[in-house]
Formats: sequence, C-alpha cells, structure tokens
Amino acid sequence: MLMRGSDRRAVRHVGLAAWALVALASCADPHGPEEPLDAKADAPDAIEDSAEAAVDATPDVTVDASPDVTVDAAPDVTVDAVTDVTVDATPDVAVDAPLDARDAAIDAAPDVAVDVRDAAPDVAVDVRDAAADAPVDVAPDVRDAAADVAPDVVVDAGPPLGGCVSGATGTHVARFRWTGSGSRSRATGSYEANTLPDRARWRVTANSRSIGYTPVFDDVFLGVGGLDLSGTVFIDVELSTAGLARLSNVTIAVFGRSFNTTASGSYAWQTFDGTGAAPSGLVANSAPYQWYRADATRAFAPGNGSVLLRITPGPPSGSLIVNRVEICFDAR
Repeated sequence: MLMRGSDRRAVRHVGLAAWALVALASCADPHGPEEPLDAKADAPDAIEDSAEAAVDATPDVTVDASPDVTVDAAPDVTVDAVTDVTVDATPDVAVDAPLDARDAAIDAAPDVAVDVRDAAPDVAVDVRDAAADAPVDVAPDVRDAAADVAPDVVVDAGPPLGGCVSGATGTHVARFRWTGSGSRSRATGSYEANTLPDRARWRVTANSRSIGYTPVFDDVFLGVGGLDLSGTVFIDVELSTAGLARLSNVTIAVFGRSFNTTASGSYAWQTFDGTGAAPSGLVANSAPYQWYRADATRAFAPGNGSVLLRITPGPPSGSLIVNRVEICFDAR
C-alpha cells in the first residue's frame, strides 16, 4: 500500500520520538554504561518497530475506518436500493403485467367463446320456436277469419235476389233463428235479416196454449238444435208488407227436422189474410237439418203494416225441431 508524503513524515517523526525515548531510558538505567550501548544498538530495531507500529496503526484507521464507511455504507444504500427498486420493482411490472394481461385474456376469451356459443343455440331455439309458433298462430287466425266470414256471407248476403237463403225466389226477406245453451235449455229468438221496406214491425215469440210454458231448445245431439215445436206450441211473427205494391209470391221455409223417431212431419200457418199448410210428411225426421219450403202467397197482402203470422206443427208427427224460419217475398 503506498503512503502519501504527509504519512511518511509522520512515521519519521514518530521514529525519532521513539528513539529519543529509548535514549533517555538508557541513561537512567541503574545497571551501568553497557545498557546504553545495548539500547543504542537496539535503536534501529526500535525505530523500525515504531515505524511498523505507525504503519500498522495508520492503515487501520484508513483501511478499517474509511472503507467501512465508504464500502459498507455506500454499497448498502446503492446495492440495496438499486436492487430493491430495479430488480424487485421492474420484474414485478415486467413479469406481473404480462401475466395479468394473459390471465385477463384467458378469463375473457372463454367467457366470450361461451357467450357466443350459448347465443348461437339460443338464436337457433328462438328461430325454431318462432317457426313452430308461426304456423300455429297463423292457422287459427286464418281458420277464425274464414269462420267469421262464412256465416256473414250466408246469413247477410245470401243469393243476389232479396237475400233468401232457403232456395226460394224473392226480392225481400225476413229471417230469424232459435238459439240455446244446451239440451232442454231456454230457446231464444235471434234476428238474422229483414230487407222489407218497413222494418218498424219486427218481432218473434214462441208460445203455447199450456199455462206456464217456457220455450225449449233441444236436439243438440243429432243436429245443431232448435225450438221444440210440438203439441200446442206455436211461433208468432210480427212484420209489415207496407211499401210493397204487389206480391207475386211468398214462401215460408223451415230449417230443421221432424222431432219423432217414427214419422215425418209438416207445418201450417195462418194470418188475418189467409191460411195454408205444407204437404203432410214434408219434413223428414233424419239429420242433418234441411230447408223445407211451402208456398204461402194467399196468406199475405201487399201494403199491410200489421201482419201477424202464426206457425204450428203439422201431421203426421205433429212435432218439429225448428232451427231457422225464412219468409221470402217476391214483390213486383
């Protein structure tokens, strides 16, 4: 280890001081003059020893003290701080961030894939359900529309001349039906059409010569059902021929059947202007129901504002199920 000039001078001064101390000691030694010679002979060794002691002491201060501070303190700060910040922090960012991004990508990708995969079946199911629902929904709508239109065409429009649907020829018509809620329920009159010039008088009832009578709706198993026109039961129809100048033909038609398992039936009518009857046995006792027509021209007069028509069951059965009644007027 090299020593600076100031260090060498210090060692030299220390050596001289040591030598002076040895000389003084030899002078004071009680053993005589030979001791100073020994001391003098030993002086160079003492000087050398002092120099070594100075060298040993000085490096201890310089090497032990200074390096400890410089080497131990500085590296601790530099190495620890740099290592902690540079090594620990940077790897955390460099390593953790890609891992976090990777984990996020892994987490997100399966979710998206699963969602897309799930969405496809959902869409397929929805489309399949929609396709399955469409024919079901449309078919009833079409069917219902057809059902709604058909009765209107038959009931309201009918043939071009007068709206008669029984097959009779006419320019004007008055038609009604009987309805009920089931077998042996109460029968109620329902008005279907009246194309007469005067419709102020238009009323239909079912009556009987028996006290406490209630109209009965029956025969719902073999047909659509209708009024039980049997025994003393009759139908009264109030209408008007006012506005008709001439009647060429009037037809009374009944839609139903004979309500007797062994015989056919018929019907008769009367007004204040005349009477009449359909041929005996005209109305069959079989189902389905049919229209049965009879000429009733002589029972009606034109321009009569208070017509009262009564219809009764006829032979041979004397019993009918009447679903609908139509009076067709051919006016000229």
